Amino acid sequence: ALWTESQAREFKTRHPWLEWRDRKVGCALCSATKSTTILTEKGLSMSEEWVHFKIQSSSANRSTALSSLRNKIRRHETSRAHEIAQELTEKGRQDVLGTLVKSMSETVLAETDAVFRTAYYLAKMNRPFTDHDNLIELQQQNGVNMGTSLHSRYTSTKIVEHLAKEMQKKIVNSIVSSPSKLSVLIDEATSLSHKSAMIVNVKASVDGATPEFVFLELVELESQRAEGIEEALLNCLDTAGFSEEWLKKNWVSFVSDGASVMLGKNSGVATRLTARYPNLFTWHCMNHRLELAVSDAVDEVQAVNHFKTFMEKIHNLYSQSNRKSRELLEAAQEVGSQVLKIGRVLSTRWVASSFCSVKAVWRSYEAQTYRGLPRRMQSLEFLCDLGLMYDSLSELANLSQQLQAHSITLLRADQLLKRTIRVLTSFKDTPGEKSKELTPINAKQFLQSLINNMEKRLSFESEMLHDLSILDISNWPSTPGIRHGETQVKRLCRRFNICEEQAVNGMRDFLEHPDSEPESLKPLIRCMQTIPCSTAECERGFSLMNNVCTDKRSTLLLSNVSHLMMISINGPPVRLFEPRKYVTTWIRSHRSATQPRRQCTPQMLEYKNIWKAL
Repeated sequence: ALWTESQAREFKTRHPWLEWRDRKVGCALCSATKSTTILTEKGLSMSEEWVHFKIQSSSANRSTALSSLRNKIRRHETSRAHEIAQELTEKGRQDVLGTLVKSMSETVLAETDAVFRTAYYLAKMNRPFTDHDNLIELQQQNGVNMGTSLHSRYTSTKIVEHLAKEMQKKIVNSIVSSPSKLSVLIDEATSLSHKSAMIVNVKASVDGATPEFVFLELVELESQRAEGIEEALLNCLDTAGFSEEWLKKNWVSFVSDGASVMLGKNSGVATRLTARYPNLFTWHCMNHRLELAVSDAVDEVQAVNHFKTFMEKIHNLYSQSNRKSRELLEAAQEVGSQVLKIGRVLSTRWVASSFCSVKAVWRSYEAQTYRGLPRRMQSLEFLCDLGLMYDSLSELANLSQQLQAHSITLLRADQLLKRTIRVLTSFKDTPGEKSKELTPINAKQFLQSLINNMEKRLSFESEMLHDLSILDISNWPSTPGIRHGETQVKRLCRRFNICEEQAVNGMRDFLEHPDSEPESLKPLIRCMQTIPCSTAECERGFSLMNNVCTDKRSTLLLSNVSHLMMISINGPPVRLFEPRKYVTTWIRSHRSATQPRRQCTPQMLEYKNIWKAL
């Protein structure tokens, strides 16, 4: 307000530490170092006016006001307090702690490396933290220098936490720093400690490579309502390092199961997220939709219910009695048959699990009839139904497993779905391998119901999916024009914040040379590959969570379980793990393995006399 723009620019050049806030003057250096202990030790105190930007002229006359401000600035610049602030700022730029860590002896770092490698082994191999001190002692007995500190299970917990957080930071920085798009997959479950947990996975390109799944975090849910899940998810992404601005530009898809709290039209998590991120593409897991299609077919064809009920009776017969299971094995040995584990069928489990149960009954059929199971199991009707279910569920299980692959894309999923429907349609006229010599009951009705529900539940009818199909060469006409698919490519680029001109030129190159992917079209192709079609990765994560948090380790905090899962899923094998980069960040705020540790109470050696004899 007092100086012209040129005068202010010239003054800022001479005094780069000076800042203006709300037409008042203050010192950025003094503000940054106002609470340092060095200033207190030297008996100096910063002026509140300079620290909080309160310096202003007391005169209304322009010339007098300028002279007053220049005089105040000159006196502050030559003050001892400002000189110390400059020294502290310069030291901060020099990274004194980092230099100190680098100057540490190789022996100190090597011994700390050995301790870190031991803690990493525990997390990677799903071993309890109580093994840490025993492994340290074992290595010391073998002549390895392990230092004198960082040997307790509590320290092992802290080291694993440090490793997991640093790994997450490195992965997120690699994603954010590259021109990558992001997909988020979530699912919720209850841990063994009866706590509601949400697993958060992302799929993105790390350092420009093919998009991959990455475990991000296991989050404890305070509320299982949609607003609580949304808040927990956004807090998780923000804490991990995904800023709001970056998410608005690069978050392309959200995938979950079909629970109403996730995909409810009025107030589900997906609805709330699309209100905040309008271009976000929400997707219902195809494996869950496949299961729902099978369930709908079972409900429509009442004749299937008797088969489902009878299969459950067989499951209960052998799963709840050790004696009967032993008799089944003995019978199988007598007739030379193989017994597989029999489970439930056509329930809430995925299709592949139902097929395993049907396959188990088929493979052990002779052994079961040998011991005289109910007469109905020997009837032609049951055998017909068993053969029909075997053939149908075999194809559906194959589709389900292919949809769970890491490299599956929406275009490939659409192709596999249409192919499976064609195979099931062929079963209506030409029975499958297991039922071709039999006359299945209501086979055509069941197969047609199954096909109809699959087409209904797993349809690819949205505009965006039709636009993505333009990248599939099999969908092109025999002689595509040079501008074929241009409208769809532009629409996709606008939705996913990708350069239109670059993608259009890439599409034209692709049309002229379909054997190779042009570099200019790869951002759009990578974006398409980033969108997952299934939440199978979340299910795998929950399986690992159950392996980590067993009934003997149910007291583990969810945060510790999350750290263990981060290392177990994303970490390299033990032989490829390089601890030095994590050790250097650890030593900045923790002790090394060579520093003296606190004295511990020695263990009671009750059997020391026996040990002497041994």
